[in-house]
Formats: sequence, structure tokens, C-alpha cells
Amino acid sequence: MPEFENYIDWRIKNPSDDVMTEFLNVEFVDDKNVKRKLSREEILSFCNVLAGAGNETTNRLMGWSAKVLHDHPDQRRELAQNPSLIPEAVEEILRYEPMGPFTARYVTRDVEYYGQTVPAGSTMMFMLAAANRDERRFPDPDRFDIHRDRAAHMTFGYGIHTCPGNVLARLEGQIFLEEMLKRFPEWDLDMERAKLTCTSTVRGWDTLPARVRAKAA
Repeated sequence: MPEFENYIDWRIKNPSDDVMTEFLNVEFVDDKNVKRKLSREEILSFCNVLAGAGNETTNRLMGWSAKVLHDHPDQRRELAQNPSLIPEAVEEILRYEPMGPFTARYVTRDVEYYGQTVPAGSTMMFMLAAANRDERRFPDPDRFDIHRDRAAHMTFGYGIHTCPGNVLARLEGQIFLEEMLKRFPEWDLDMERAKLTCTSTVRGWDTLPARVRAKAA
């Protein structure tokens, strides 16, 4: 994107205490055991990921937060009364209704899983939403519970495939719930007019009409 490229050039001349300056200066050892800095193409790739985390993903997270807490009004009221519970609630929403329910990867070499060889060049589809409802990891997985003991969900991937924008998305989700519950602790959704949409990467609400009740002064 030209805007990011122009910003990179400007930030090279004007370093600051921000993410872009960190990208430009960080040094690491890559998979070929070479110590180096990020290339321009890698920095642009990271910028696109962070832009997605700050826009598309967070947009979907807001919609699912509204829908899930509408369906569980007792827990919504508890969050309004005790905002310190919001970070854990965001984690449970991410587990319960992940914005990106699946992801695909190319296989670079032959690998064997459960006695079956997956040849190099294959494409594998990972159902992250199904992993988030795995009863071996999450007791009573179909129950939404903001007090659930924390276990790592798969919504942002895992290991070296963890989404680098996950911290931003989590923070934005927390801020959204804090401000929403502060202003409008109660809301009702018109599900007859709601419309769900799904793309190749994300799943969320295209329209989600709501009737809100402002907090009494």
C-alpha cells in the first residue's frame, strides 16, 4: 500500500517510540541462522496484518461481543458492574465466537498425521472454531462463561503462526466493551433484521440492529 510505503520512508528519517520504528530497527536470527533486520517487504506485510487487526478483525469482534452478551444478559450485567472482568470476557468471546473460524496453510514437505502422509504442496484447512470447542481442552465447551479458567484458544493461531496483531485486537476489544457497558449497559438485538456474513477469512455481522438503553445519570 502506497500509504504504508510513504510512512516507512518518513519514519526512517523521523524515528520515534512507535511500532514502525521497532520494525525498522529490530534485529533477529532468521530460519537460515542469519542475523538481520526486517526487509521492506516484511515490514509492509506486518503493516497490512496490523491494519487488519485494527479494522476488520476488531469490527467482527465488536459484533460478536454484542451478540454473545445479548444472549447472556446476566453475565453482561456482571461485566457492567465489575469492569475488571472484561479482559477475561474478551478471551471467552474470542474462544466462543472466533472472528476467523478457519485458516489454510500450504505443506512445504511431506508430513505424517495419524498414520496418513500429507504430501508436500498440499493445502490443509484448520478449523480453529472447532478447536476452540474441544471438550478435551475446555470443559463444557458450548457454554459461555466469563469466569472460565483461562486456556489458550486458537482464534489467533499458535506458536510461530500466532497473529502479530493479536495484542492490538484484544486491547481494542477491551476498550470497546468498557466504553459500551459504561454508556449502554443494556441492549436488545433485532435478530429478524440481523444479517450474518462470511468471507474467506472472517465471519461476523453485516448488520446487527440494536435498541440500547443508556445508563441513568
